[in-house]
Formats: sequence, C-alpha cells, structure tokens
Amino acid sequence: MKIKIFLFIFFISLTCQGQLPVYKPVNPEFWKEIESSLKDLNYENMIEIAIDQYRATKKDSLENAEAKVAIAMALQKKGFNFAATGIQSEVIKAKIGTEVAALAMSGVEEAVRKFPVDEDSLIGEIVVDIEHALLPPATQDFVNFEQGMFNMLRGFTKWGEENFKKITLDSYWDFKIKYLTALGEVARDRIDSAIERFSGIANNQAAPEDIKSAAGHQWARLIFEKGDHAKAYTLFKNVKLNPREKGLILIERAWAKYYEKDYSKALGLLAALEAPIFDTSRTPEPYILKMIMYKELCYFDSVYEVMKEFKQRFQASMTAINKRKDLRKDQMIINISVLDQRIQKWVNLLNSLKAEYANLNDTGWEDYFFYPIVKKRYEAKIKEVNERLDWILQDKTRETAEQLIDWQEQLNFLDYQTRLDSLRINRGGSELKYSPEEIPHLSFEKIYWTGTGEFWLDELEDYKVFIESRCSQSGDDK
Repeated sequence: MKIKIFLFIFFISLTCQGQLPVYKPVNPEFWKEIESSLKDLNYENMIEIAIDQYRATKKDSLENAEAKVAIAMALQKKGFNFAATGIQSEVIKAKIGTEVAALAMSGVEEAVRKFPVDEDSLIGEIVVDIEHALLPPATQDFVNFEQGMFNMLRGFTKWGEENFKKITLDSYWDFKIKYLTALGEVARDRIDSAIERFSGIANNQAAPEDIKSAAGHQWARLIFEKGDHAKAYTLFKNVKLNPREKGLILIERAWAKYYEKDYSKALGLLAALEAPIFDTSRTPEPYILKMIMYKELCYFDSVYEVMKEFKQRFQASMTAINKRKDLRKDQMIINISVLDQRIQKWVNLLNSLKAEYANLNDTGWEDYFFYPIVKKRYEAKIKEVNERLDWILQDKTRETAEQLIDWQEQLNFLDYQTRLDSLRINRGGSELKYSPEEIPHLSFEKIYWTGTGEFWLDELEDYKVFIESRCSQSGDDK
C-alpha cells in the first residue's frame, strides 16, 4: 500500500507560550487569527472567531471541523477539558485520516496526560476502535501505548509488544511503560529488579514529574520493606503528591522514624497529620502507631488518651457499621474507601466535572451553539460517574468497614496490653536506646514553639514531640 508522504505533517509539542503544533490549515487566514489569539492568551476571542467560521461553513466540511477544533482548543485552555475532548472526539470520528483529526487527537493526548478523564469510553471510541493515519510523534506514541495496553490486557502479548516498540524512547508514554513494567516486577516478587527500575525513573531528569513522583513513592516503599528505614525516610520525603496522598506519605514517614527509634520526629509527623488538610486521608493507622510508641515509652495515660481520640473521631462510623446502615452515607468511610487509587480516579473525575460544570454557568456563553450541547453532556456524565461510583462503593465500603473493625481490634488489644503494663511497678527500659533531642538553654541557634492547635503548611515538616522513656521510673505515669 502506497503511503502518501505529503499527508504526513510533523507536529511539535505545545509550549508554555501557547504555540500551536505545526499544522497545515484548511483556511490559512482563519488559522492565522486563531494562532494570534492563542499567542495573546485571548481564548474568548478564539471562540468568537471560531464560531464565525463555524456558522459560515457547511457542517460536513473540513473548514467547519477546523472551527470546532479551534473552539475545543480554547475550551481546553480555559479548563473545560471534558467539553473539549467531547468536541475533539466528534471531529476525530467524522474526519479520520485528516490533519484536522490529527490536531484534535493531539488535544485528547494532552488531556489524558494532564487531567482526569474517562479513559474507558474516551480511549475505546477514538483510539482502539479506529485505524489512524500518520500522526504527530507524541500523539502516535499515545495511540501506540493505548493500543498496546488494550492488546496486553486481552492476552495478545506479541501485538502489545509491537505497539510498545514503536514508542519514542524517553517520551511520556515510554516512561509510562517503564513504570508499569516496574510494577509488574513487584507482582512477580522480583523486588531488586523493581527497585532498580523505580530508582532509574525517579532519578531520570527526563522523566515526567507525575511518573517520577509515583516511581519515587514505590521505590521508597520497597526500600522500607527491605529494612533500610533511614533511606526510605529520605525517599518518602522527596515524594510530591496531592494532599490526599501526602497524608499517607506522612504515615509512612512516621513508621520509618519509629523503626529508627526517633520517636520525637515520628510523633511530630503524626501531629502534623492532624491538620484539616489531611482529613480526606485520615485512617486509624496513626492512632495505632501513637499508641505503640507511648506504650513503649511507658506513657500509659497518653495511650488511653489516644484511644479516646480514636473513639471520638471514628465512633459514628463504627456505630453505622454495627447498626448495618448504608455505609455510602458515612463520609469517614467514604474518605477511607477512595484512598484506593482504582476508585480515587473516578472521584477525581467527578470533582473535575462538577467544577467545570459550575464554571460553565458563569461564562456567558448561553448564545453560542455549543453551550446547550456541552451543558447536557456535563449533566449526563456527572450522573453516569455518580452512578458508577455508587455501584463501586457498595462493595468497597463493606471492605473498609471490615478494615475499620480490624483496626479497632488492634487498638483494643494495645489498650489491654497497656493496662497490664501499667500494673507493673518497674519495667526495665534498658532495651530502649532512645533519647530525645536536647534543647539548649544557653544557645539560640534553634527556637522551639509550643503547638497551639493551629497548623501552618510551611511548618508541618518541623513538628517534633519532645519525649523520653519513663520505663525505668516507677510504675505511676504522672
């Protein structure tokens, strides 16, 4: 089959200045205006120019499709990603094999990389089910990745490998494959190989930030499991995640400090975790760790206080579990359930859709042809994702309930052990090689402030609880 070379146009990546990919426009004069507006960040003007082009051309023409792509580009720049990908998908399916469709596909590729999307429907409709003509390199990598994943997941390993081989080395989608391959090594219990792969990604300056951070997190976890807690702590500290996941990182860092017997820092990290920003990632695990440390240091009253804190925070959820209520109505249980990344992606998508829909009502676009169409799509998609989440959470909240019961039993056991320990007159503490940080009284190299219940994000890293073992003292915890 002959390939028409002249149809192949190379594209360059979008830059922070807002430059377009190299593109051979259907209407050069129109596109020149679009490029000018894009360069000036004047997205409202882009939409107005594109609407004029849309109204002046036949609906099945390339000029009309070009106008729709310009509208989609402006919508994407203004943060309406779902609306943009909907329009881009229409153009791709209607004008497959054209440069206009290729430009639309580059917009979809950017959305999948950067924003929450429903990949199940989006990718299936315009990537897997369609034979594409030659595309710009970055977009072709995206298509090869998605088609390769489709083949791999259905057992067509050789076809999938052929797709992956075509992906540009060190591109975004190449790093995505490297990360998934490292996860596969963990699943096969090839831990050393996985560590090498994750560390290779995390230390590679060319790696995209999101993949680099995820790889660094997995690397830290594996190092922790191998017992190198000091190195694991350092790696955990370098991981950059959103607030929901950052809360989990603080717990993991606290465990690392606990195993190093640096209880001051471990307790400080757990104190930082009490900040309201981490409410969405709150679980009973920090209470377990606090009770363990206070018990080991013979602060028996503090152990009982932690138990009270747990009951105050989780009692309503435990009551809902015991009374067999609909757990999907309990916010604490929902928050713990969506820490599962398989569910979290749908929550992120739903939140993104709701935010975009709310902003859509404030744009003043009611007279534009696309507004009622786009609005209905948002409403339908929000309803669809809500129903999907409701169905997923029906089983997941039950799993979370079982986990909460297990956590409660661990806390009850620690409470019981502590009460037994508190009855002993003396509990030798020589085995605890723990000493708190010394606070100099005649030096002002460091200044220490007492916590007052307020949380400042730039200070969370510095929280410490100055505490020393009481196990060599008499049994009273005074």
